[in-house]
Amino acid sequence: MSRVAHALARAVSFTAALTITVTVLIFPRLIALDMHTVPHGWLVLLMLGMSFGYVHGIGFVPQNRILQKVFSPIVAWPVMSFGSWMVFIA
Repeated sequence: MSRVAHALARAVSFTAALTITVTVLIFPRLIALDMHTVPHGWLVLLMLGMSFGYVHGIGFVPQNRILQKVFSPIVAWPVMSFGSWMVFIA
């Protein structure tokens, strides 16, 4: 993959993670109207995806091969997408 593609992928990861962060912090009522209806399991998945996106977005590359895959857009983007779908839409 070229340097431009790497930079673009990191920018997408960071922007997606930042968007999720801002949305959850500024508009918590999009998730649930009260504390009893929060989809905690799906919210955890969303936060994990967001964390993976931040790690990839800032450019950190772990030495461990398994963690390299976890903190890549191959894992981060689907986890953020599916978590967002389940928390905000479903």
